[in-house]
Parts: sequence; structure tokens; C-alpha cells
Amino acid sequence: MQVFSFAYAGREFVVAATPATGEEWVTVDGERVSHLRNFNPISEHRFDLPDLGEVRIGFQLNMATASVIYQLWVGGTQVLGAQARLQLVREEEGAVATEAANETVAAAPASAPVKNTSWVSLALVGFKLLKTVQVIKVALLAASVAVYSVMFTLEFAIALIAVLVFHEYGHLRAMKKCGLPTKGMYLIPFVGGLAVGDMPKTRWQDVYISMMGPVFGLVMTLVFYIFYLVTESHFAGLVASTSALLNLFNLIPVYPLDGGRVVKSLVFSGRNYLALVALLSISALCFVLAWKMGFYFITFFIVIGVIDILAGWRVGLTEDITPLNRYGIWFSVLWYLAVVAIFEGSGQSIEWLRKSNSSNN
Repeated sequence: MQVFSFAYAGREFVVAATPATGEEWVTVDGERVSHLRNFNPISEHRFDLPDLGEVRIGFQLNMATASVIYQLWVGGTQVLGAQARLQLVREEEGAVATEAANETVAAAPASAPVKNTSWVSLALVGFKLLKTVQVIKVALLAASVAVYSVMFTLEFAIALIAVLVFHEYGHLRAMKKCGLPTKGMYLIPFVGGLAVGDMPKTRWQDVYISMMGPVFGLVMTLVFYIFYLVTESHFAGLVASTSALLNLFNLIPVYPLDGGRVVKSLVFSGRNYLALVALLSISALCFVLAWKMGFYFITFFIVIGVIDILAGWRVGLTEDITPLNRYGIWFSVLWYLAVVAIFEGSGQSIEWLRKSNSSNN
């Protein structure tokens, strides 16, 4: 839905969002120029325009007053700043009211299409305000340690948290390498970890960011594996095997897991219907297996992933983010298969050594 809009230099700027997913995007004269996922009431978009150069739009939502304060910078200089009523116009509901965007809240007409009673909008803002408090990250970390300690042991909980943190750190490093702003990582009990940042601008960035989590996990696995070979430390072997298992699980080609994101980029770059059917079939198979094994939270993410894939497939290739070329597709396939093979081999080797040592003792 459209949140607010304004005009500058003969151009129409529109900021829109999808509350359910936290996605935001900016369009200029109908052309999308920025896209990110954000769960904070304060947001910022950076992009380049041919005739203006570097452009930055910052804004802060205030649902209590149904208003937004926004600023526009061009070339590092603020050229516009105003407070406007939130429009919150759904695209399917028809006309877009742009005349109220440049007016202050006091000057906005009473008939402005403001839906400040929307429960979706209120819930989104409440969630955004909650996530602005940095202590939430610490609370989630403590909750994760507590939950996994109760479910397993404190030793295993520490190993699992270490693996999750290192894995998500790989994603964050990759985002920064691609020049994408990041908002840190969150550890969520029963789910795992989540690295939060702007959406990739190309399919290669999506592949690179998705793969760097398992790659960092592979480094951690091999380091603790070597340490285990040298010292025969039970904890080192536990960390190595946990890292191998967790990262291998993330490489399953089911969206939104890392492997699913890689395969989705490959499929969307080639726009091959047979590959799309294969991806959806694998997702359906994993859904059935997860349901029978009682992993219902995994089935939820699989359903969300399938919906995202089907929605994205309807977007034409020319409207999608930059696809992989043929070299990029083959490189990504070989990279993905190589990492999977190394994890599989190292995981089996670690388990064999641990069982061998246990039997000898």
C-alpha cells in the first residue's frame, strides 16, 4: 500500500510498503528505484537518479497521529523536509491522493484517505517500535539459550548458539560486501537466526549473501573438526558436528532456506518452467516430510516460501532484479554443490570418529 508521496524537480516520489512482510519500496514517476525490508518506524532509502545523482529519502512514522515526517537529500544536501498525513492507500482501491503529501498534518483535508484504524497498520507499527529497542536482541539471545538448554543441555545450547551466530555473521558480512545496509542479527527460539538488511539488488547478490552463511559455517566446522582431531575434545566434536548438520540443513533447496534462495535465483534467472516445477515439487515433498515428523514450524515457512516464489514468478524478467548470466548460473551451481558435498563428507567423518572414540573408551 502507498504510505506517502511528494513531488520534487518535476518528479513524483511515492513510498509504499507491505505491512505483512515489512517490505518497503520507492518509485519515481512509476519506476521502482529502491526496495528493502524494514521493521522499524524510522527508515531510509538511498538510490541514484540520472539527472539528480545520489538521492536519499528518510522518514519516521507516527501512528498515534497518523503522520509521517520525511526529508529528501540530493547530493548530500537536504532539499526538502515536511510532515504529512499517512495515506495508506491500497493499490486496488483506486485513486492515489498525492495532493496531501506536501501539506502539514494541520493543513491536510479531512477527507484524506487515512486509515489509522487499520489493525494491520497498528500491529506493524507496534512491532516496529518493539524492534527499535536493542535490548530485544539480548532478550532473544537469552531466551534461545534457555530454551535450548531445557530441550538439550547447556553445553549443546552454547554450541548451537555459536554456530547460529557465526552463520548469520557470514550473511551480514556478505551484505556489507555488496554495499547493502544491515540492521544486525536476531536469534529466535525454535526458529534459528535471522540476519536483517536491505533486499539484494541482483540475483548474484542474493546467491552470494545466501551462500556466505554456509561458507562461514563450513570454516567453523573445519576449524573445530581439526581441533577435535588434535585434542579429541568432546565439545569441539559437538560444535563441528552441530555446525555441519545445521548448515547442511540450511542448504536444502527449499525457499526461504539458504539453499532455496540459491535455487530460486537460478530458476528465476533462466525462467525455466521445468525448473520451477521441480523447485515446487521439492518444496511439496519437504512439506510432507516435515509435517509427518512434527516440524510444523518448518511447514509454515515452506508455505510462505512457495507463496513468495509464485508471486515473484508473475513478475516479468525485465521487471525483476538483474538475473545471473550463463557463467553466473554455472558458477553458482558448482559452488552450491561443492559446499554441500564438503559438509556431507565432513559431517559423516566427524560422526564416524566420535562413534569410534566412544567405542574405544
